[in-house]
Amino acid sequence: MKPPREPGVGFDASATRTFFRTRRAAAIFAVIVSVMTTLQVLATPITALIGGFTDWPWDFPLPLLFAALTAGCVAQAGALLLSDRWPRTAVAATVAVYLVLLIAFAIPNWLVGMYLVVALAQFLLASRVSPTAAIVCGVLVVVVAMGTLVVWAAFYIGEIGEAVNYTVNQFFGFTAPVLGATALGIWWGAQVRRVTLAREQAELARQEHDARVVDARERERARIAQELHDVAGQHLAGLVTLADAAISLAPARPEEAIRLVGEVRNEGRFAAASLSGALSDLHADAAAPTETTRDLRRAAELVEFWSQRGMPVSFDASGPVTDLPAVVSTTAYRALQEALTNAAKHAPGAPVTVTVSAGPDDLVVRIGNEAPRRDTAPVPGLDLGWGLRGMRERVELLRGTLFAGPTPTGGWDVRITIPIDPIA
Repeated sequence: MKPPREPGVGFDASATRTFFRTRRAAAIFAVIVSVMTTLQVLATPITALIGGFTDWPWDFPLPLLFAALTAGCVAQAGALLLSDRWPRTAVAATVAVYLVLLIAFAIPNWLVGMYLVVALAQFLLASRVSPTAAIVCGVLVVVVAMGTLVVWAAFYIGEIGEAVNYTVNQFFGFTAPVLGATALGIWWGAQVRRVTLAREQAELARQEHDARVVDARERERARIAQELHDVAGQHLAGLVTLADAAISLAPARPEEAIRLVGEVRNEGRFAAASLSGALSDLHADAAAPTETTRDLRRAAELVEFWSQRGMPVSFDASGPVTDLPAVVSTTAYRALQEALTNAAKHAPGAPVTVTVSAGPDDLVVRIGNEAPRRDTAPVPGLDLGWGLRGMRERVELLRGTLFAGPTPTGGWDVRITIPIDPIA
């Protein structure tokens, strides 16, 4: 698709659409115009005949005259069908038919209805060509038609003064619809081109949006792939190392081996949880996701997930959490997910407190864990590849802040603050 032009810059005839959408529509249009024009042209003689007019001044018979006028009206209406491809030819043809009937039969007052067909052809031309070309064509139509009329009148009447007066009387009746149709056609063409340009811009915007969506999907899939790599590489390596150590210690120190087997179990649980989260993201990234993006509305499910795995978690939410902007709620959820994973990794078994507070101006999420029990040790190899730095980067993108650090009692505290309207 070619790039759209800026409104008002240059002229593009291809921006106008075909007036006649189908051949059937074009045929119906021509039939209607020809019928209405024929009725107007034949109205004067038919009315005279009905009124008892018998002194026929022409040398040819009345049926021949009626047949010629009807054929002329049909031909003039048919010329409009050329407007889509040859608009100038259509205008010239409508004017020519009018002038031929005028010269052949010397009945200008009967042919007033043909003025509107000429004006309609001029409208179709003006809607398809540049305004300058439309104005020039309209002036030429008036000059040619009125010039021919004054020459005919001078020959027919025999006196140039009366011929000019007669032409002046006909001038406004012919010129007004032609020039009015030119102005209307110019306006109509501008509106059509503006709509066409808007459609082109909308299509380009849609294509750009689709490209960005594809790029974002690829980036997300790359992140998920890295996360899966971290889980598969680090967690499975840790499982193998712990299992090897347990096997080595089993003959001499069985109690220590049993303890290592317990760590293997914990490592396997954390690995399964991490893999589940990563695979769930990958599933949601597919072309037809089965669930919506996770956000703070599902924070209780996240707390329940870790509670079922032995983490004592207390959770409290206040304020309109469900009404948060999507990007704020999603970012806060991912930060909460990472903070709980870190608590499970560095302080297994320690109580964790989660508070979510949505105020009128900002969202505050706080995750704090107490010091780990003395009989437990931090579980190694559970980094999901995002970590504290990635958490902070995502929060700061929304002009938020993240604080993370130890507490005086040996625990760890994470505090996240995100403005409710980060774009403002």
